[in-house]
Amino acid sequence: MSLSDWYSLNHFNNQGIEGLGEYIHGHGLKFGIYLDYGTLTCAGYPGSMNFLEIDSKSLARWKVDYVKVDGCYSPVEAMPDGYEKFSRLLNETGRPIVYSCSYPAYIPWRSNPRSLDWERLKTNCNLWRMFDDIDDSWGSVLTIINFMRDTQSTLQPIAGPGHWNDPDMLVIGNFGLSMDQQRVQMGMWCLFAAPLLISADMDHMDPGSEEILKNPHLISINQDSGGHQAKYITTKNGVQLWTRQLADQSNTWAIAFMNPVSGGGPKAISVALKDMQLESPPLEPIFFDLTDVFTGEVFGSVQLNEMFTVRVNPTGIVMFKVEVHKPAYIAHILLQYLGLRNVSVSII
Repeated sequence: MSLSDWYSLNHFNNQGIEGLGEYIHGHGLKFGIYLDYGTLTCAGYPGSMNFLEIDSKSLARWKVDYVKVDGCYSPVEAMPDGYEKFSRLLNETGRPIVYSCSYPAYIPWRSNPRSLDWERLKTNCNLWRMFDDIDDSWGSVLTIINFMRDTQSTLQPIAGPGHWNDPDMLVIGNFGLSMDQQRVQMGMWCLFAAPLLISADMDHMDPGSEEILKNPHLISINQDSGGHQAKYITTKNGVQLWTRQLADQSNTWAIAFMNPVSGGGPKAISVALKDMQLESPPLEPIFFDLTDVFTGEVFGSVQLNEMFTVRVNPTGIVMFKVEVHKPAYIAHILLQYLGLRNVSVSII
């Protein structure tokens, strides 16, 4: 029995899943669905193996916008070819469907990154799971962050517009994370340029959680057109330092200080921007504004080599958008144009 037949017989009365899709689109939402490249799904329902062509056409007919294809009950060695075939079949329908692939999570690539053809993966898939499922706990969120840190030499270069590493869903708005920990997940997922898929009851969400999810400063970082995944810089006094290059504005970055430790009080970290490995920053005497992405307030203006101090709560995060202080930068460029290269510029 194909996926199309099963859904039509078992759900949504006489309207079938097409009616469900119309209902979803009628409310201004996107329509996503879960499949499995196997004989069964992970929950034991019919899988798509041997039905790839009919299932791709069904998705297009139902006007699906997003499909996640899991990998239970399928041979690992068949996955790269099978997922590639389904990518081709989806494209042949003419329906633009975001394609999420799960097969990297089933291949033990960490011990040998070359065992997975990453170029083939990003050619055929828009995003991919490559690690364990998340659960509603700080331990799970931190494990994924540390995984992204430890594998960045492999994962960071392949992330970009149209092909994303997917560290799994946001569990913000549930019960397992404190507010600080929810800020950590949202902040780090935005730094990772990760897909932001909410796994929570939107009808019964705490206002604080909703505020985190709707934060425009964080969303703008996540959606930055460059698609660069953040890089881990170092750990200082137990706090992880991260930097992401931004592209929507020139000379702009996002930086974060994440404290993974649950005990004790806030940790004070003193750094200079030069320690954050910003890519190609203008040289001094330029000043840089540090804007707190959670409050929208300017933390301060500093030069590249000037030390500043932040205090990071246990299992918390401090995150800034860094951009050139525009009045001082304009004055600096003007002085250079006039040939006055050794004149200092004060912050306005």
